[in-house]
Amino acid sequence: MTPELAELRDSARQVLAAEGLAAPEDKTWPLARDLGWLLVAVPEAQGGLGQGLAGACAFHVEMGRSLCAAPYLPAMLAMEAVIHAGREDWIERLGSTALATASLADATDTPLTISDDKVVSGAVTAVPSADRAGHVLVCSAAGDAVALVPLAQPGVTLRFRESWDTTRRLFDLRFDGVALDPSWVLARGDEARVLGRRLATHRDFALAADAVGGAAAALEMTIEYLKTRRQFGRPLALFQALKHRCADLKARIAAAEALLADSIVRVGTRVHGAEAERLGKAVKHFATAAYAAVAEDMLQLHGGIGMTAEHACHLFLKRALLNEQLGRRSSYELDIADALLQAS
Repeated sequence: MTPELAELRDSARQVLAAEGLAAPEDKTWPLARDLGWLLVAVPEAQGGLGQGLAGACAFHVEMGRSLCAAPYLPAMLAMEAVIHAGREDWIERLGSTALATASLADATDTPLTISDDKVVSGAVTAVPSADRAGHVLVCSAAGDAVALVPLAQPGVTLRFRESWDTTRRLFDLRFDGVALDPSWVLARGDEARVLGRRLATHRDFALAADAVGGAAAALEMTIEYLKTRRQFGRPLALFQALKHRCADLKARIAAAEALLADSIVRVGTRVHGAEAERLGKAVKHFATAAYAAVAEDMLQLHGGIGMTAEHACHLFLKRALLNEQLGRRSSYELDIADALLQAS
């Protein structure tokens, strides 16, 4: 990590820590936008900080550590799309005032289509903060079109999706013959397929980074609790069995951090390639599984108080379980097996 990126990460950690754990999006989103965090991956030639995927993941780690509710990931996907499409007008707009969101899942029962005459039909699911966004980034099910669709128009239906994870507000969107201005189409044909793979890879790396940050924060909170909770006249942190259990969790988090860092270096600027797609799938699977394991042990190591629904343990656990599911396709397990076999 470069010194510049380390400074950005540290400043983001301080800002989010000041807002508290799982701060609501109406507090954290304006901060992320006004502090220019959406510009971290934008090339310097286009007015950004030029930190690429590594910069974006550094912020996603901090978002995970604080269980941040801001729709930072979908907004970053929309920014990535307009960067790739060369839409400088939208880079400034998304980085300063407008909120564009995007789906964090792949499959729906009603596949999305974008016809040649610019009509959008179908549905997308797991779209964060869609009720506050002006546009949603969509990719056709066939992968032959990517577009920004305005939400405030006839034919667009939003439905709130109930979820255990209270740190994210997800919506299902349905489009019934929605007319689309040609200027909102960002890519067609082969260019759209390349962009779609790029966005999926960015999403996988972002979820992995969120998981790494969340797992680290969950273990830190657990260790602090074990230092203060006493049993048989001694702090729980002095019991050897619990020490070993925390050490195992720390080793698992360190492995996920190392895999994420190594994969980012391997990808470099080639986010659209098959190698990047494979690495993204592998690191997302490994990191989210580690997060879920840490969150489950966090709840157990907190004992009775950890079982209460109001405790922060449940916030980490539910976010971890949702991270595991986001981005999954029907062939997810086969894709992961292939990715891990190629990585070995």
